[in-house]
Amino acid sequence: MTQIVVAMVVIVLLAGVVVVYVAFPHRGEDIPGAPWLGRLMHKGAQSLPTVEPEPGDVVPPDDPADEAAESPIATSPAQPGEPGLGPLPGERGGSHRA
Repeated sequence: MTQIVVAMVVIVLLAGVVVVYVAFPHRGEDIPGAPWLGRLMHKGAQSLPTVEPEPGDVVPPDDPADEAAESPIATSPAQPGEPGLGPLPGERGGSHRA
């Protein structure tokens, strides 16, 4: 019984650490009341190994507002009446009530 309680406490503490990291140091902010802990967590995250993107991987641009960045995903605008887009304006469709 005590092993289950200890395991659950460890799991909850680990989840709390992850939530605190994502809420503050990952976004570049200090943890209120414990800025030293935020710096320690950030250093720890920077020292972990990461996987580098391979050729052909879709990598978002560094600046999401960059209009000149070309997307590797081909898209086209939807046409009125295209399947899956719902009824045309002014049409009454299925069970929808106007």
